[in-house]
Amino acid sequence: MEDVTVRRVLQKYGLEVFQLYPLQKGYRNESHPVRLEGGRLVNLILYKHEPGVVELIRRTNSIGEFLVTAGFPARSPVDGRIMKVSAARLSRYAGIYHYLPGQTIPWEAYTQEHIKLLGKTMAGLHSALRIYDGVELPQVAVEYSHIVRCMQRYFASSQVNSAVTTKLEVRVAPAIFSRLLPILKRCETLAGQQALHMDFVRGNILFSDDEPLVVTGVLDFEKAAYGHPLFDVARTLAFLLVDCKYKPADKVRKYFVASGYQKRGKRRLEHVVVLRNNRRVALLEELLDLFLLYDFYKFLRHNPYEALSQNEHYVRTRSLLLRRGVITTTPIGSSLA
Repeated sequence: MEDVTVRRVLQKYGLEVFQLYPLQKGYRNESHPVRLEGGRLVNLILYKHEPGVVELIRRTNSIGEFLVTAGFPARSPVDGRIMKVSAARLSRYAGIYHYLPGQTIPWEAYTQEHIKLLGKTMAGLHSALRIYDGVELPQVAVEYSHIVRCMQRYFASSQVNSAVTTKLEVRVAPAIFSRLLPILKRCETLAGQQALHMDFVRGNILFSDDEPLVVTGVLDFEKAAYGHPLFDVARTLAFLLVDCKYKPADKVRKYFVASGYQKRGKRRLEHVVVLRNNRRVALLEELLDLFLLYDFYKFLRHNPYEALSQNEHYVRTRSLLLRRGVITTTPIGSSLA
C-alpha cells in the first residue's frame, strides 16, 4: 500500500505520522511500522481480503488483548476499530497495533537457548490461555480431519499417484489416512482442551536484540484454534525437527519439550495414548506424523515436482517421513496400479 494511503488510514484513527518504516509482508497480511508524532511506535496491519476476515480480526484481537492483560507479550490492538480501506480497486481491512520490539531469526540460527525459550514461552502461552473462553474458535481436530480427507483425495488420484512414485520415488499408503481419522475423532473429546496458537513458528516469535535473550513478542493468532495442547506442541516440534538442521532430533525434542516447556515453563505435558492397529502409541507421535505429512503435501501442491529436490526443507521433510515409516521409497520409474 502506498505511503499516502497509510497516512490517510492512520489519520482516520486520529494518529499523526512522523516516520514510515519499510513494509513487512506476511502470508495473510502486510505490516507497516510507523513512528507517530510524539515518538510512539505502532504497527498498521493490512489483512488479506478473504471471506470472514472481519470476524477473524476480531477474534485475534480478543486473544491478544486477553494475553496482554495476563502479562504475556502478545500483539494487541491500540484501537479496537477495524477500518475498511479501498485503494486501487481493492478493498482490505486494517487494524492498528502496539509495536513489539525484537526480531525474528531463521530456524537454522536457533541455538539451544532459543529452543528452550521457545518451549518456555509456549508453556506460558498455554497457561495464560487455559481460562480463555475459546467458544468462537474452530476445533483443531475437526479442521485437521478435513485436511486429512483433502490429502486422502489428493493421493488417491491416479495421476498424482503415478507422478509421486515415478518422479519423487516415494509412495503414500492409503492406510495412513484411515489411521489418522479415528485418532482425530477421538481428539475432539479429549479432556484439557483450550485455546491454542497453532502457528507458533519462527516468523511469529520475536527475540530480544541484546542479552539477556528473551522472547519479546508473539504475533499472528489468525490460526488460533481450540483443542488439546499436544496439537500446538506437535505442530511447532515438526517445524523444529525439519528446520533446526544442525541439531540432532533427540536434542531438539529435549530442549523444546523437556527443558523448555516442562522444566522452565513449569507446565506438565500430558502423555496421551491412542490405539494404532490395536497397539498403544503416544498421541504426540501420531500428531507429528500428521503435521509432517501435511507439510509434505503442501510442498507437492505448490511446487513443480521436478524442482522439489532443490528444496532443502522438502528433502528434510521427506527424509523424516521415510525414517518414521509414514511414506516408503519406490524403485526408479515404477508406478502403482
